[in-house]
Amino acid sequence: MGRVAAYSSFPVCLNGNSSWSMVIRVQHPKDIGSQFIRVDFSLPCGKSPEWASGKPSPQKFRLRRERDCDTVLEKFRDFRDEETKHNEAVPIWKYPADAEHDPLPFGQILPCYRSIDLPLIPVV
Repeated sequence: MGRVAAYSSFPVCLNGNSSWSMVIRVQHPKDIGSQFIRVDFSLPCGKSPEWASGKPSPQKFRLRRERDCDTVLEKFRDFRDEETKHNEAVPIWKYPADAEHDPLPFGQILPCYRSIDLPLIPVV
């Protein structure tokens, strides 16, 4: 059980799908140190999760633990503007509409999961 605290999407459409990540604030975590987890998943191009445009409520997620993708939660992604040849730091995470903004644990390693209902489609 948990609530979506933030999300990001990779805007490129590959193989008919786009990649997404969400940070979930876990309700009643077994391990007090992991109140947040990251979940990677895919959606068909042009689709977005229903909670992205409305206030997310606590819900059950069907997830599979993937230890090989645990990583530090970064606040920005480096982006190189090819016209100006300048590097820019672009914010990675967006907050669902009308949601309270939980302070995210930037700089901490988050446990990584994959959604069983919204699988991560590999890029070919």
